[in-house]
Amino acid sequence: MCKSEDSPPDTNSSGSTDENKVSSPTDANPVVQRTCFSDLLCCGGGRKVASAKELGVWDKSLEDQAGFVSQWLLYFLNPLLSLGSHKVLDAEDIGVPSQNDRAEKAYRVAMEAWEVQSVKAAAINKKLKQKHEAKLAKCRTEEERNKVKPLELKDPSIAAALATGYGKWTLFVAILYYVISALLGFVPVLILNNLVTFFESGEPLGPIDSIEHPWIQVAALGVLPFVISLLQTRHLTIMSHAAVFVRTAVSTMLYRKAVRVSAAGRAKTSTGQVVNMMSNDTAQLQRFLQFIGFTMVAPIQIVLALALIYQQVGNATWVGVGFMVLLMPINTVVFSIVSKQRREVLKYSDLRVKMMNEILSGIRIIKFYAWERPFGKEVSELRGNELKALTRLAYTSAIGFSLILMAAPLIQPVLVFVTYVAIQDEPLTASTAFTTVALFNMMRFPFAFLPMGLLQYIQSKISLSRLERYLDLPELTEYVEPNPPSNASESETVCGSITIRNGTFSWVDPEAGPVRPIQDEKPKKEKKPKRGKKGDDEISSSEHSHKSEGSKASENTEATTKVPVITLREINCHVESGSLVAIVGTVGSGKSSFLSAILGELEPIHDSKVYMPRAGAKRDGFVSYCSQTPWVVNDTLRGNILFGREFDQERYEEIINACALRDDLAVLPAGDMTEIGERGINLSGGQKARVSLARAMYSKETKIVLMDDPLSAVDSHVGEWIFSKAITGSVSKGTTRMIVTHHVHLLARCDKVIVMEKGTIQHHGSYEELVAKGVDFAGAIDVSKIKVTESNEEEAEKKVEKSSAKAQIPEKKGEDQIQLQKNGKKLVKDEEREEGSVAGSAYMHYARVGGLVVAFMVLLVQAFGRGAEVMAGFWLAFWAEAASDEGGLSTSETNYYVAIYAVFGLIGVIGLTVRSLLIAVHRLAASKILHDGLTESILRAPVSFFDVTPTGRVLNRFAADMDKIDLELTQTLSQGISTLFNVLGAIAAIIAATRGTFLVPLVPISYCYYVIQKWFRKTSTELQRINSIANSPIFADFSQTLSGTNTIRAYGEETRFFEQCKHSFDTMNASYILIQLVSSWLSLRLDILGGFIGAFIGGLAVATYSSSFIPAGWLGLALSYSIEVTNFLKHGVKMIATLEAQMNSVERVLFYTNQVQPEAPEFIPDVDPAPSEWPTKGNIEFRGASMRYRDGPLVLKNISLQVKGSEKIGVCGRTGSGKSSLMISLFRITELEEDGGAIIIDDLNVREIGTSTLRLNLSIIPQDPIIFSNTVRYNLDPFKSASTEELWEVLKKVQMDTVIQELPSGLDELVSEGGENFSQGQRQLLCIARALLRKPKILVMDEATASIDNATDAHIQTMIRENFRDATVLTIAHRLNTIMDSDRVLVLDNGNIAEFDTPEKLLEKEDGLFRAMVEKSKAASGVALVED
Repeated sequence: MCKSEDSPPDTNSSGSTDENKVSSPTDANPVVQRTCFSDLLCCGGGRKVASAKELGVWDKSLEDQAGFVSQWLLYFLNPLLSLGSHKVLDAEDIGVPSQNDRAEKAYRVAMEAWEVQSVKAAAINKKLKQKHEAKLAKCRTEEERNKVKPLELKDPSIAAALATGYGKWTLFVAILYYVISALLGFVPVLILNNLVTFFESGEPLGPIDSIEHPWIQVAALGVLPFVISLLQTRHLTIMSHAAVFVRTAVSTMLYRKAVRVSAAGRAKTSTGQVVNMMSNDTAQLQRFLQFIGFTMVAPIQIVLALALIYQQVGNATWVGVGFMVLLMPINTVVFSIVSKQRREVLKYSDLRVKMMNEILSGIRIIKFYAWERPFGKEVSELRGNELKALTRLAYTSAIGFSLILMAAPLIQPVLVFVTYVAIQDEPLTASTAFTTVALFNMMRFPFAFLPMGLLQYIQSKISLSRLERYLDLPELTEYVEPNPPSNASESETVCGSITIRNGTFSWVDPEAGPVRPIQDEKPKKEKKPKRGKKGDDEISSSEHSHKSEGSKASENTEATTKVPVITLREINCHVESGSLVAIVGTVGSGKSSFLSAILGELEPIHDSKVYMPRAGAKRDGFVSYCSQTPWVVNDTLRGNILFGREFDQERYEEIINACALRDDLAVLPAGDMTEIGERGINLSGGQKARVSLARAMYSKETKIVLMDDPLSAVDSHVGEWIFSKAITGSVSKGTTRMIVTHHVHLLARCDKVIVMEKGTIQHHGSYEELVAKGVDFAGAIDVSKIKVTESNEEEAEKKVEKSSAKAQIPEKKGEDQIQLQKNGKKLVKDEEREEGSVAGSAYMHYARVGGLVVAFMVLLVQAFGRGAEVMAGFWLAFWAEAASDEGGLSTSETNYYVAIYAVFGLIGVIGLTVRSLLIAVHRLAASKILHDGLTESILRAPVSFFDVTPTGRVLNRFAADMDKIDLELTQTLSQGISTLFNVLGAIAAIIAATRGTFLVPLVPISYCYYVIQKWFRKTSTELQRINSIANSPIFADFSQTLSGTNTIRAYGEETRFFEQCKHSFDTMNASYILIQLVSSWLSLRLDILGGFIGAFIGGLAVATYSSSFIPAGWLGLALSYSIEVTNFLKHGVKMIATLEAQMNSVERVLFYTNQVQPEAPEFIPDVDPAPSEWPTKGNIEFRGASMRYRDGPLVLKNISLQVKGSEKIGVCGRTGSGKSSLMISLFRITELEEDGGAIIIDDLNVREIGTSTLRLNLSIIPQDPIIFSNTVRYNLDPFKSASTEELWEVLKKVQMDTVIQELPSGLDELVSEGGENFSQGQRQLLCIARALLRKPKILVMDEATASIDNATDAHIQTMIRENFRDATVLTIAHRLNTIMDSDRVLVLDNGNIAEFDTPEKLLEKEDGLFRAMVEKSKAASGVALVED
């Protein structure tokens, strides 16, 4: 994380600064340490602090500074709450996390414990295998063998590892605190019984001579809540730290696994699934740890309550027990159903997040093709399936929990009292009635939390299972040896040489056992193969085909009957140290896989090895790798090149020059300090390729450089410069270089050439040797033709340098230039953050989207149900009073009281159930509308939004925020509403029972309550917002890492990225733990208030005992509600805070829904032409067109040109000249300046029609081939507008028909995430097929054949000429030979038209830019580009 100028200072070598100096926990901070009882209710306490510096949290957390007493009373939080009360808290005010919450510590101890568990599991599995094999050996027939149960292996337990890592004894102590507090919780009920019995007896008050004296018991009513709360607070503090430990440990273990997992393991997961595990699954474990105390103690509380009830009502208790026993099997069924439904929800959630990740990664192609609607429909269908599962879960929970479980404490007293009056001779007294009711009320919390706790347990168990499966996935096998092979020749022992002897490699080892998916799928889903729709069949798309380069190697690994294809067979080769080796071959021949095998990315078959002698050199930086799709991270351009290595000015300048980046630095707004967005969005394809190459070349320590087609994305003259200055120049002297290339004219300048075909090395030798053998280089020309005089080369080079000298710094000076530099340094925007309480509009919007009528009905039903419960209490008081009169009650009178009491109870149960059902209805409607709005907004957002917004930040909205809205927000709302009405009902009952006198203390108590909750909410809400923002970098970095694991591993940079991950978790943990501790701080203070309420009621009753101001029955009623209200008050504010925190998710979703400015309208019905009517000719006219990206400089400057229909136009120019920008403006991806001219197509101004109308009538073959993880058919035709015959026809035209036919499912074969089961060249061919299918009148080709070998390129060019004879074709090209037969060539320079004419006329211009480029290309390749 970059530090701002105002960020916390690092401790220097001489120690901390005076302001931050901390000598010991006991004398740490006067603000933290000064404790007095009166300050427990004071929100701030001590002096006010003005800044984080005064808190001293930049070096040590508040908790680490605090002493023993302060930690128990949470007094150390007072200064933070004080600070939060008069300023909006920010990340700096949070400071560093506690030592216990550091990611490094969590990872280390959890990993050690996990390894122990893995060893234990392996030992057990070994025995299980032996037993299983022994059983099979005893079987004589196949039938007997089939009867033997399949072998079930034991997974290593992540739960046991985490418990051991955190400390089992610490967890035991925390649970013990809670058990003691739960037991003490029964004492106030026993006091209630004693006091009411005393009042019923009418005995005189007497002196205070024993512990049972009423005044002693009143004092106990005031003190006990504080003691109970103190123990519970300590329990929650420990468990909160445990929750932080678990989430951090699991997440860091996931991260570590992600950079080590093998291709076979990756095939069983997707980015969405792994991101979901890090967000949702770890959050489930975190929540479970916060519920564990309630869940474990709840059964004890229930049993103890029933035992005490038995003392009151005798055998009538057994009816209540019988009712509970009856509920047990029902509960089991409910929980079983809920568990299955939760799994189903998770499954669809994974798919939805995965789909959104792909959409965000491929948003440009989606915009170019106007595919927002079909992709929106895909997301909508997945969301529809998820909502169906959520609906089933919501209604099961509503009926199962509300009607069956939560209603139990309402039904039980009715059953017990009915039975009591039927079997007991004694009348129902007030002490018996209200003690019993109070005990049943005490059971309400256990009953309410038990289902939630058990549900959380179920969800956590599912999450643990998924995490265990992922952590147990196979990792890459270490087969790259740092030593030479046995019997090595002299050259094979030299540091930097590479030797492979009879090596066979595959992306998936066919001899290895099957890899289990993260989540088991039910086989019954396979019943419906006929359906062409998505829906359930789509599930399987989360289980990918494995990666393979070969055309036959896209088999689906989940099919157990299929043997994985061997990617590379019998490889024998030796690469001498310091040599340059070129690797050539047709598309899909295994070139990229060969480099991956050398990097150690594949699985070795039959113990194959790659020998790479290092002679003691470190692994880090020994090898560097330039991937075919350049991986660029969100950092400055310099940061991308340095890649964590030390800055060496001289070396850096050499590399910048050798990789032809100097001119780019002059054009970029902040030079090499320009921030590069995610996936390099503000760099051209050529710039990304050169930055990636510069990274590979930078370190002097590097001995081996592997380059996967780095020249395909650059102009031929730039390619020549890079080849001569970087690849064969002085900067790479002595380095072993292997380069995959289609530039066959370069082969003669390489030491060796490897020709690959179908995963084997067909030929290996020098260029001359292979030419002598008659080897076909897919269009290579004879070596004798490559003779270029040095003078010609130098002359051409000078011309290019002279002509490109104009393309230096944009003509901006003074303040404008300074502003551009400032903007360039900061591309990615800081995440937006609301301030203060959650806006009322967010609550109102949530109520409205779920249905205002439903929301109102929820409140009405809740009020009605709670009213009935309170009335039941009063009715019970009347009943007890009537029963205690002389003569008692007759049978009919008793039945009357019982019947009315039962009716009130029944109304309460109905109210509870109806409320739950209404909330479920509201929740589902709100979830659907909020997600639809978010999806619509993101799909309609302009590309400029994605340029400045990291994918992880957007994904966070779809994963974590939607998960909260779908699942947590409803529970919180339900409990919050319930608690609110419970408090109101209890206070009303207490006021009535105390004859209005409770109103006197209610005013100051309410004021204290209001002040405390206000301060708490203000700080808590800001902490939650800080935490939400701290969450996003974790997902952004993780998503970024998952897409570049091979590059990270190649450079040996796993540790650096892992350290970044741990730093992000430290930042998040610091705010998260404070949210939990502040919540406990609140509980402690509110329990003191609750104690005052109980003490006041008891004290008032005892003080007015002689006058019988409060009768026994009314005292019982008031005390039972005072015990209840303490819990509800505490729980209520927590729920309000939790609700605000979770409503922050609604706020964040609404921000993207409402604040992200959409593109121009998709369709304008009154203006848009019919598809058949426009365009008819394909005429294009640019009239004074000017364009800029965001607030940068102009990239197109007053461009005016006309293109006739059916004309073939070649577009060229050096990198950054505006070639791609011209196409972007044509498609309106970025709009022209307001006064920046117009683009006219067939007499229609494109700005006046809908964006989709325009884009659907154009077509583009982009530079980066984007393929989505759906079927091949869907990738070609998402609108389903073409027939199967048409699909096969276009595949045949691009020579991909054979490849697709060989796939198990043909056109319906699933494509892996990112198209990994096809090579880069094959993906490019599929993109060309996609464009062919649209039959556009205007086609744009943006470096479309860069990743294709020359022979296929020639075929594609011929095919395009034939198929687009009547279409206008604009071709951006680096290979000038692809545009030499164009009708005209447009040469751009620094956003201006430099030249525009036929190729012949341009070649005649002596000082022409095009001529200079052609001569440079001729000099580079020795090939005549035009026939004389």
